Amino acid sequence: MPEGSRAPTAPSPSVYAIAAHRGFADALVAGLVPRYADPVLGLARLTLLLPSRRTVRTVTEAFVRHAGETSEGDGATGLLLPRMAVVGDLDLDETLGPLLDPLGAADIPPACDPTHRWLRLAHYLREVEGAEAGKGPALLRRAWEIGRTMDRLLVEGIAPIDLMSEDVIAIVGDLAGHWANNTRTFLKVQQYWIAEMARRGEIDAPERRNRLFEHTARRWSEAPPAYPIVAAGVTSASPALARLLRVVSELEHGAVVLPDLDLTLDTAVWDELGTAGAPEEAGDPPFGRHDAVTHPQYHLKLLLNRMGIARGEVRPWHRSGLAAGPSERSRAISNLFLPPRASAAWVRLKPEQRRLSDVRLMESAHPGAEAQAIALLIREALEVPERRVALVTPDRGLAGRVVAHLERWGIEADDTAGQPLPQSPAGRLFLLLAQVLAEQGAPIPLVALLTHPLAGSGEGRARWLEAARKLDLALRGP
Repeated sequence: MPEGSRAPTAPSPSVYAIAAHRGFADALVAGLVPRYADPVLGLARLTLLLPSRRTVRTVTEAFVRHAGETSEGDGATGLLLPRMAVVGDLDLDETLGPLLDPLGAADIPPACDPTHRWLRLAHYLREVEGAEAGKGPALLRRAWEIGRTMDRLLVEGIAPIDLMSEDVIAIVGDLAGHWANNTRTFLKVQQYWIAEMARRGEIDAPERRNRLFEHTARRWSEAPPAYPIVAAGVTSASPALARLLRVVSELEHGAVVLPDLDLTLDTAVWDELGTAGAPEEAGDPPFGRHDAVTHPQYHLKLLLNRMGIARGEVRPWHRSGLAAGPSERSRAISNLFLPPRASAAWVRLKPEQRRLSDVRLMESAHPGAEAQAIALLIREALEVPERRVALVTPDRGLAGRVVAHLERWGIEADDTAGQPLPQSPAGRLFLLLAQVLAEQGAPIPLVALLTHPLAGSGEGRARWLEAARKLDLALRGP
């Protein structure tokens, strides 16, 4: 290097955070449009890396809302959306396509079929344990759990043999014997499966996922793409994905946007969350015994540590969404989830730092009254034009009752969980057919099958039902 010249400095990462009260999708779109939109091509040159297909749909709807708001009165009717790719799922070949360039990564073997792997793991489990492995649903359930464990280890980049290390054995304590026996079984089954994959020239889907991430990170580092790339909403802290996000954050036109990262959290509270993959001394385990792994911010801290980025380098996103709430709400939620030692300060907080604005508590006598009250609140909120309402609940029974109440008033609710198969006409038909076979043509399921709307449909439907009713009367006896 010539005397007096300076070595090129590494580009500073572009990492942003959208506060919880701002509404992630709408705030993201409000900031992307002025930053990356082209007068002719719109956002077509932008590539968004999103965590799931549901996020793709949510962000797409946010783009539509933003376009409707900005085009009022100017006659605009078109909208060119960015390319949105999913990086949180395992089936990357379908979702990312040429973005991660599987054709250019010809040295990466194809992924195995998950159903084939499930059945083969069950077979190898019987080979290892014999009759003690069980059979039928119990055997398949154990094989499924073994497959999930294999996937988790591959995503985290943990060698299976590490499960037998002294550090892990010391953590499980009194259960060390049980842990060792089950781990030996797991390792034997996995070795059988690895040998089969080697013969077939395949690898597990998470392993292919990691290799594609590493291939893309290396390619983008050597030859940065000419088009902008933004990773938004990704919270998966897998090492391979974290390295890819680091590369994206250092691209000239790239950025990483994190959801709900609390930039106002005190440094002492942030440190109390634990090591989170960044041990203080070499040789220490990546996760401490007292890490607050259940804290909402812990996974984001783990992601930042694996990206090699300090929280102080993260900047707040510069735009708010259409559905932004009061900032006091984020502060109250942050104080609500304080770690154990920091939570002692709760009693000294001011009322405005503990109170959730516009949040009410409702007590119901029974589930029916609860669903009706929620439906009435939704109907009242929808009387305001352009207002959107979301009901978030893990109770599928409650969601179904609310949807039924809304249908009475002509309100069609979009249930993102979908419709259970037994409640769909086609699913009910197949279940009735299986019941008829299982009960050897018993009268009740047989008549129910014959009178199903999808059975005997067409022009001869009337004669079909008439014959089914005659059979019903004949089967009833004298």
